[in-house]
Amino acid sequence: MMIDTVLLILNYLFALTMPFSHIGGYAASGLCVFFIWRYWKGIRKEPIAQILVLFLIYGTVRTILSSDTAAGYGAMTGYLTHWLFPFMLGYSLPSSLPSSLPENISLRRVFWAYALTLGAVVAAALCSYCGLLRPELMVLGNHLFLIEDGLLKALRSHIALAALSLLFSCSALGLLLYETNAPAWKRALYGTMMLFFLVAVLLSGSRGYYIAAAGVYSAFIVLWCVTGRKWLTLGVSVILAACIVCLILAFSPALKERLRHTGFQDNNVSERLSLYKVAWWEIQSSPFFGYGPGQGIKQTSFFEKLPEVQRSVQRHPHLHSFYLNTGADFGLAGLGLFFLIIAWWARTALAVFLSSEGFLKAFAFGILLGGGGILLGELFDTLLRGPGVAMEFFWLAGLLAGARQHIRNNVTKGEDIR
Repeated sequence: MMIDTVLLILNYLFALTMPFSHIGGYAASGLCVFFIWRYWKGIRKEPIAQILVLFLIYGTVRTILSSDTAAGYGAMTGYLTHWLFPFMLGYSLPSSLPSSLPENISLRRVFWAYALTLGAVVAAALCSYCGLLRPELMVLGNHLFLIEDGLLKALRSHIALAALSLLFSCSALGLLLYETNAPAWKRALYGTMMLFFLVAVLLSGSRGYYIAAAGVYSAFIVLWCVTGRKWLTLGVSVILAACIVCLILAFSPALKERLRHTGFQDNNVSERLSLYKVAWWEIQSSPFFGYGPGQGIKQTSFFEKLPEVQRSVQRHPHLHSFYLNTGADFGLAGLGLFFLIIAWWARTALAVFLSSEGFLKAFAFGILLGGGGILLGELFDTLLRGPGVAMEFFWLAGLLAGARQHIRNNVTKGEDIR
């Protein structure tokens, strides 16, 4: 039907434009709202969508009762457009396909449209890193950077680049593990893609995502090797990882210098610790409901408790930890709703992983592992508040939820994929 074609085109629009600018993502997910009514019955039964709506309602009520309603409404508009709209867009793709299809070809193509476009932008940034391209580009009237101050950026912040690179490195690992029938050249491509995006994580200079990448990959390697008793593989993996890190540091003096100065004396580290103190004091002061969306960074009285030389950290737009920032803004009630969203997201991904084969299994594995890396990285930043990473995260969550519904439509009566 025409509506299905429009929703497919909007998903392609999202996939092909988001690596360059989130404006295309806004357009695609915003237009989706006018066509999604066809699948509203399915979406409103999705637990993730239900909790998302509950979070938005709670945040709106909390905004009405806050001291700065303008900031609150701005923050909630962000959560609406960065969380719910992309989720609905992603959900519409698999759900709109005939239940008789043996495999979701459109999902595969949309995934690769995004992955290859992002890969092309990252490749351009790597060329700039090697001196082959200018580091600064004009995109949609804005000066954006492929690299800046020795850090890989690829037209976004270096931290956002690290998050997305980790996500798609894990997705490539999933393809390598679970697309077992793929020809040798494809498996070589998957392995190259995994290492390519890992190198991008390293060159981004995001120390928070060094921790996130080390965490998810170490957990996977240890679990996979120990359960399969693949001790040689475990040893080779550790040696290979160490060699890659050493090579990157040897050929990137700026990155080596950045790591050498990492410590409590580092300005970025000390400012984050000051912001964490403020967030913790705010949560202690108003633990259940918080101070309202967008209000945590505005509580001057708590910043005044810091030593005078540290009070300038209030210039930051957030409290530099998604969980502490959400606790200060929404209280434990809002933070609890977010954890419910994540619990259902993980449950959905696991259900798709366990009930499918080939690409869908690999896709679910990659999103689960890579998404876990983003959630770990959010200990040190607040990317899920803004458009750059949050929109991709919830768009992929929608694709997973739609894929699960597509699987349910294909199982025989009485079966369950839980």
